[in-house]
Amino acid sequence: MGRFIAKNAAALIIVFVCIISCFPVLVLGVGAVTGQYELSAYLEGVLQGQGKTYLLLLPAFPTLQGFAKTLLYQPEFYVVFWNSVKLAGMIVAGQMFVAVPAAWGFSRLHGRLTNLLFYLYTILMLLPFQVTMLSSYIVIEGVGINDTHAAVVLPAVFSTFPVFIIDRSFLGLPGEIFEAFSLDSSSRLQMFYHVGVPLAMPGIKAAALLGLIEYWNMVEQPLLFLKTPALWPFSLYIPRISYENVSDIFVCSLIVLLPMALLIFGGKEDISKGIGAMAVKK
Repeated sequence: MGRFIAKNAAALIIVFVCIISCFPVLVLGVGAVTGQYELSAYLEGVLQGQGKTYLLLLPAFPTLQGFAKTLLYQPEFYVVFWNSVKLAGMIVAGQMFVAVPAAWGFSRLHGRLTNLLFYLYTILMLLPFQVTMLSSYIVIEGVGINDTHAAVVLPAVFSTFPVFIIDRSFLGLPGEIFEAFSLDSSSRLQMFYHVGVPLAMPGIKAAALLGLIEYWNMVEQPLLFLKTPALWPFSLYIPRISYENVSDIFVCSLIVLLPMALLIFGGKEDISKGIGAMAVKK
C-alpha cells in the first residue's frame, strides 16, 4: 500500500513539474491568438510600469490577425527568420565537417599527446562565450570579416562540444568490428567512412541536433559581431519590437519556437542515444 501511494505521489509530482515547465509555452500560444487591445489590458502593469497585470489563460475574442500581420505585412520577419536558418545551418554543417574527423582521430589515436589535446578540448568546452569574447572580436576585426555572417559562423564551426559527443560515440563501438574490417582493407579512410561514421551516426545526429538548438537561439555572438540590422537573426529582432505591438512579439516567438519543437520531438531518440554515449570512458 505504501509503495502504491509513493508511486502515485511521484507520478503526480512529475505531471505537476511538466505542467509548470510547459506553462510559458501555453501562455505564448494563447497570447499569439489574442488581440492587441486585450493583451494591452491584461499586461498593463508590465507594458506601462503601472496598473495591474493579469494572467491570460483564454482570450475573450480569439483572432489570427497577428499571424496575418506578421506573415503578410512584415517582410523584415522573413529576412531575420532566414538569417537564423542560414546561420544555424552553416554553423552545424561546418561543425560536422570539422568535428567528425577530429573525434575519429581522438578515438583511434591513443597516447600522451592525444590525451593532452583532448584534455585541452575539454577545458575549452567548459569556457563560456564571455571568456573568449574579447579575443574572438580582436581576431575577427583583424581578419576583416566583422559585420558579416562569417564572423558568427567561423568561430562556432570549431566548437569543441560536438567533438566531445561524437568522440564518445566512436569509443563506444566494439573494437572487433574494426579488426574484422582491417582484414579486408587496410585503408583507414574507408574504415572511417564505411564503419565508423555509420555506426556512430546516433552521436553525430545528437551533436547536430543539439547544435541547431543552441545556435538557433544564440544572442551574444550576433549582438557582438553584427551591426547591420539586415544581417540580424530573429533573436535580435524580436526584443526590438515595440511594446505597442506586443501581439507581434507573441506571434513571432511562437513561429520561431515551432521548428525547434518539431526538431526535438522528431530527434529525441537520437539525442538520448548520443547523450548516453557520453558515459563511455576514454
